[in-house]
Amino acid sequence: MKKIYHVGIDVDDKNFHGYVFEEKMGFKCRPNARALIKELEEILGGKEGVRICYEASYLGYSLQRDLSEKGYECEIIAPSSIPRSPGDQVKTDRIDCQRLAEYYQKEMLKTVRVPDKEQEALRDLLRARQFVQKQLKGSKQYLLSQCRRIGLDYRGAKSAKTRKSHWTQEHRRWLEGQIKAIKIATLKATLELLMSQIESLERQVGFYEQKIEEMARHARYEKSVKALSCYRGIGLIGALTLVTEIGDIQRFDHPKRLTSYAGMDMREYSSGGKQRQWSMTKMGNRWIRTTAIEASQKAMLRPTESYLLKKRREGVPRKYIEIADRCMERLAKKGQHLLHAGKERNKVKVACAREMLCFVWESLRLAV
Repeated sequence: MKKIYHVGIDVDDKNFHGYVFEEKMGFKCRPNARALIKELEEILGGKEGVRICYEASYLGYSLQRDLSEKGYECEIIAPSSIPRSPGDQVKTDRIDCQRLAEYYQKEMLKTVRVPDKEQEALRDLLRARQFVQKQLKGSKQYLLSQCRRIGLDYRGAKSAKTRKSHWTQEHRRWLEGQIKAIKIATLKATLELLMSQIESLERQVGFYEQKIEEMARHARYEKSVKALSCYRGIGLIGALTLVTEIGDIQRFDHPKRLTSYAGMDMREYSSGGKQRQWSMTKMGNRWIRTTAIEASQKAMLRPTESYLLKKRREGVPRKYIEIADRCMERLAKKGQHLLHAGKERNKVKVACAREMLCFVWESLRLAV
């Protein structure tokens, strides 16, 4: 029987620190795969029986892929699964890699699933779009605050229409007219530059969404995206986000595994006959969690099929629509029950989002 070597790597910008558990030997090398492989070959003589692990970090999957291409068995460890003692007050790179190798040898750690490069690239596209969307939102809020500071209040203006919503065509025309009328050159330039930045960010978001729509029609994602687009509150971008972030739905043998993966388990500390429960743990994929909660903003309302929802459901097999309808009725009933029980609205949304993920699990399993 060949000997197995368990190696823990603590990755860092300056150096990689490693520890071979069976040899009780630590080492340090430059922060790249080539230097790490050279060090391992000097210590262990080759890649036969070598199992490597490192904690998920800024490196992402790059180191794992580089090592796998060279024939090494490498896994990425979920940081939340690493045991930490409250009494440990000393933390160094050397100690971290040593503990990582020890826990890895004893099979006490949970690994992170590594997606393929195509799926990761699409996921990065969706995340980049959300990043630009946040920049756009921040720029709009900053411009509105600047306008209020100098006395430009659209909702209080007499010339504005009765429905005074920001960033409509009417609001933009009013804002452009007010900026042109400003006589202070520096103030006028500041507001014009902010408007130009907002328009530029809006164009960028449009480019992202155009590319995302093209990817949604890809044969690999089309069936799953259509299945999730049948849900009220889940559009094309939300559906594609869930599909790419969840990955292979077959690895979740029960809906509870998916809600746990999204970090929507409840925090609990019950002992001595007392039961204490708090908010959700948030120890999971925040993109899935956020998408599900955003889709549940109106989950407690009466089940209705809007015009946009009808349009998204065109040409979709009836079996997916039936699951989405069951979800909509279930969430409306659950949401109303919790609201009448005196629960806070935000807590009700989270409870509905957790329930929705269970139906999403069913739809994706059926679409595979």
